[in-house]
Amino acid sequence: YVYNDANGTLASVKRGEGRTLFKLITADEFRAMKESFPHHKEMLRSLGSVRYCKAEPYRDHIWGTLRIPNKNEARLPQVCLLFYMTAQELIIEDSGELKPWVKSQLPKLNNASTPELLLLQFMQLAVENDILYLSHIEKELDVMEDSLLTDIPDDFFGVLTRHRRKLSELNAYYEQLTAMSDMIASLDAPAPIAAAEQWSRFSMQTERLESHVHLLQENVIQLRELYQAQLDAKQNKVMCILTVVTTLFLPLSLLTGWYGMNFANMPELHWRYAYPCVIAITVAIIVFEIIYFK
Repeated sequence: YVYNDANGTLASVKRGEGRTLFKLITADEFRAMKESFPHHKEMLRSLGSVRYCKAEPYRDHIWGTLRIPNKNEARLPQVCLLFYMTAQELIIEDSGELKPWVKSQLPKLNNASTPELLLLQFMQLAVENDILYLSHIEKELDVMEDSLLTDIPDDFFGVLTRHRRKLSELNAYYEQLTAMSDMIASLDAPAPIAAAEQWSRFSMQTERLESHVHLLQENVIQLRELYQAQLDAKQNKVMCILTVVTTLFLPLSLLTGWYGMNFANMPELHWRYAYPCVIAITVAIIVFEIIYFK
């Protein structure tokens, strides 16, 4: 991609003219031209397993990695990439997911006349819809809280666990972006950074997102405690019912045990009304116990 200083536009080399500002290369292309990159051994090690966001500053260049989590409300899928930035150009290793997105976002990248501004705008676009995604999670947590007031859903704990894991991932992501942007903003010449103020503002934005995630994590903890309290109350209710039922049948067990002994001299065994009398006594005992427990 080239940048035309005359009209301030960024375009592909096939559609525009100007100075080269941005390159998207594949992993194979990166390996083929690795000798042109200082510290290419460290970069190759990171190329195979991008696990977090980081930036490594050097005298005349900065290289780093970005791992953007999957967010349903965002435009980007999960993207793992490696970038190399000098004062003249920005090079990004991409396996194919990023190229269509960059093509669709070119109008928003027109104001990026330098590599650091281009990287900054790319990172800003990566988090532009995150507040909507976090609001969506917050609404889902509110719905889950309302559902606990009536009954405990069967999949409640599974859904809550998925939200907890996603929030933990986002918290680490925003924390890494904040540290990364703070580090870049603090660089002095001759490092290729001239947009320290813009990077500081981006750092404040990621800090606000991180604070929002912390609030949602507290909501998840409260929901988990409420879920456990509801579960304990339900178990207590079941135990109460079982205790009452057991207590109701204790006198009946005494009667059946008593008259099940079959001694020879038990007058009730030969009494004509013994069986109806035992039934009446049993019913009376149950009615008395129910009234007493109520």
